[in-house]
Amino acid sequence: MRIGIVGLSIEIMLASPVVTAASDIQTYDSDAMRDGDLWMIRGMLGRIAEDRNVEAVPLLWATALPGGPVERDAYDAIKDRTLALIKENGPFDGILIANHGALEVSGLERDADTDFVAAIRACVGPDMPIGISLDLHGDMTPELLDAVTVISVLRTAPHRDDRQTGYRAADQLLKVLKTGIKPKKAVVSIPILVPGETAVTSMEPASSLYGGLPEYDAIPGMLEANILVGFAWNDRKWTSVSAISVSEGDADLARAQATRLAGEIWKRRAEFNLKMETAEVVPGLALALACPERPVFVSDSGDNTTAGAAGDLTSVLQAAIENRGEEEIIIAGITAPATVAKLLAAGVGATVEIELGAEHRSRPKTSVKVRAVVEACGEELVLPGFQPYRSKEGAWAKARIGTVIATFHDGSIGITTPHHFAAMEIDPLGHKAYVVKLGYLHPQLEDVSARHILLLSDGTSQLDMSRLYWRILPRPTYPLDREFEWDAASNIYGD
Repeated sequence: MRIGIVGLSIEIMLASPVVTAASDIQTYDSDAMRDGDLWMIRGMLGRIAEDRNVEAVPLLWATALPGGPVERDAYDAIKDRTLALIKENGPFDGILIANHGALEVSGLERDADTDFVAAIRACVGPDMPIGISLDLHGDMTPELLDAVTVISVLRTAPHRDDRQTGYRAADQLLKVLKTGIKPKKAVVSIPILVPGETAVTSMEPASSLYGGLPEYDAIPGMLEANILVGFAWNDRKWTSVSAISVSEGDADLARAQATRLAGEIWKRRAEFNLKMETAEVVPGLALALACPERPVFVSDSGDNTTAGAAGDLTSVLQAAIENRGEEEIIIAGITAPATVAKLLAAGVGATVEIELGAEHRSRPKTSVKVRAVVEACGEELVLPGFQPYRSKEGAWAKARIGTVIATFHDGSIGITTPHHFAAMEIDPLGHKAYVVKLGYLHPQLEDVSARHILLLSDGTSQLDMSRLYWRILPRPTYPLDREFEWDAASNIYGD
């Protein structure tokens, strides 16, 4: 028995001004997939390795830092290569796909994850079982549901269970292949916008909603239930929360459990709000510097590059300079290619005048000139092992402006681990405060942080959904609309 493994896992924010080009996408071939300990892939390989009668055949996996829509040519090249590899390396008994669920492609007038998976379905025919693993911040469509056989979704945010999620997807697929069951699927689309920071799974209501999913899984005749909170920033007709249920073959059971799960989510819709410590920009920076413990990590949530924002805004940096005290503060991950080029040309030790805000793209330009001392720089930033997005980044520079140390980059970057700081000659634990362009902290930073403060900053990933422009999103949708009736049974699709 042979199972092919492929995937295209990129989270896209339509409002981001930074297009995702082919050069932004990191691809892994068969050998790299086997040896790279890769996101979700490692769980799939781990489960298949438990069965000596099953051969895993990894083919191609692609990923990138979240950003603006993927260029059409780049997407088509990956899709065509994936389909060609499936044809060339077959026959297969099943296919596993590691995607995200919030993929968008320039000029493609349909959900891109749906397009990608539907193309694989057309390639392998209507009868071959397909299993998919998804990020919980993805969306579902009827066409995507129809194209797959079984589904597994991450159950933690911050994400700590990619291995388990890949494992579950492979385990379900193997059960289908070995027993011949014909799974039945049902999804209820729930009209709620849930930014990821309001659905942290260590906090309510996500804690008990996700924590209760094993109860659904354990029901006789069920394979798995899952929740997609969706990608709340995209103005798409499929942007919503999805309650997913897959049974071993009983369509009524699948529909009943999807409806029950959707009802539980809907009842708690008002609880999806920020539970973590939050503050406006200036008070938040002051809180961080006054904290007796270190390190304090501070999120510039409005310019969150791991949600797809450009990372170009210097608003928090400017506030830190204006209100700086005696303690050093690190402001990391600012996208400013012209600034980087100027600092690189000057070299380490040089004092350079730079204009903060001149390279803003996602918000109006500002004009604040400062003198900065170049402390470190490089043509590329190389990180150890597999990173959540890329293990090699472009040119960068670290510059001191009084007691503020800022890092500038020639492209968007996700500063998600202590390794990122160390690679830029910054002690990831020794300073009082670190500002990163994130929402919630990613696991490796969360694990070393003494305190986390989320800034309610402006930007394309800002967390007040009412301040965003909505044209296509079906209405009514909570919390944009609050007083309306909704019925789960009227919003179900599937087998």
